[in-house]
Amino acid sequence: MIRVLHVLNWFRQGGLETQVLDTLRRYDRGRFHIDACVIGTEPGYLANEARGYGAQILSCPKSPNLLLFSRLFFRMLKDKGYDVVHSHGEAWSGATLRGAAMAGVPVRIAHMRDMGHAGSKVDKTALMKAARAIVVGWGRHWVRRHATHVVAVSRAALDERWPEWRRRSDRFLVWTAGVDTRKFSPLPNEEKSAIPPVIICVGNFFLRSKRQDMAVRIFASVREGVPEARLVFIGTGAYESACRRLACDLGVSQAVDFLGPRDRMEIPQLLRSARVFLHCSESEGLPNVLLEAQATGLPVVASDIPAHREALSPALHPYLFIQGDVDKAANKVIRLLTQLDLANNLGDAGRAHVCRHYSASSSLKILEDYYVSWLNSEKGRQ
Repeated sequence: MIRVLHVLNWFRQGGLETQVLDTLRRYDRGRFHIDACVIGTEPGYLANEARGYGAQILSCPKSPNLLLFSRLFFRMLKDKGYDVVHSHGEAWSGATLRGAAMAGVPVRIAHMRDMGHAGSKVDKTALMKAARAIVVGWGRHWVRRHATHVVAVSRAALDERWPEWRRRSDRFLVWTAGVDTRKFSPLPNEEKSAIPPVIICVGNFFLRSKRQDMAVRIFASVREGVPEARLVFIGTGAYESACRRLACDLGVSQAVDFLGPRDRMEIPQLLRSARVFLHCSESEGLPNVLLEAQATGLPVVASDIPAHREALSPALHPYLFIQGDVDKAANKVIRLLTQLDLANNLGDAGRAHVCRHYSASSSLKILEDYYVSWLNSEKGRQ
């Protein structure tokens, strides 16, 4: 039995948390036992769901003192007998994997999900920026030193962070948990014609780089061509209030719905209640919401960044827009809202793309097989 420990900040609503929960629900219990460790200040309101799948939830709150944090992680991990530590902590992965190395864990995985600079713009003081630079710098140094393997959600993320990855197929893997294509399934095309002209955006408002403000500006321009259109936001966070004020300033607040966080079981139906998915992020590793939107048969209009090109069907690439080009983005949305046959054809292409490349039913077994091969390889080196 191979023992695996996933390390993440906490169990709350989000793409990473959803994927770890799905892993805990579906993994091969004949070959593995999987637990989780949270490094945030509290386990999170979804931790009981993880426990319900048989996982022990360990706790090791992170500290900006990375040396102390790595020692605390080592002490927590010592003698627990894990074969694999799979860390999703970005810069914090350096400290957790250092602790795992001290504890003798043979396979130590750093899982990269962003492009390396998300969040840097939100630091409000020079001291905060300096502290972040130290944490990120040492964290990445220790990742390079102590990670036996690096998993990234996209080629774009590896190109940004680990340009040597193409020469080291033994150490690097492009992998994402993918989408449950049965849960995220489309309505029949004949039923889509009854859907009102709703544009939907799914994502938390914690980072300005998600650019929900740009979605509001695009929507205000869309309303000039489709006056009955509505915009729906799913998620919450520090920047939601700024987007609400912007909607008021642009005179569209009555047509914008801020629905807040929603249970992940509700997301498929919410997606099916819209005609177009809009995503304006400046920086992503590989946004799972784009996979979910395509699996649900929604055409997508998104900012033109490498991760979006990688996630989207080539048929949807003409509906990428240059960040900041509000008018062109709005024209693309208007076209999809008003040309239903075109929207349905693009939705079908997106669905086929996800089923072919990002189906959760096959992706977990791929990762499990890598766990086994990596563990055998590391044991062979000892």
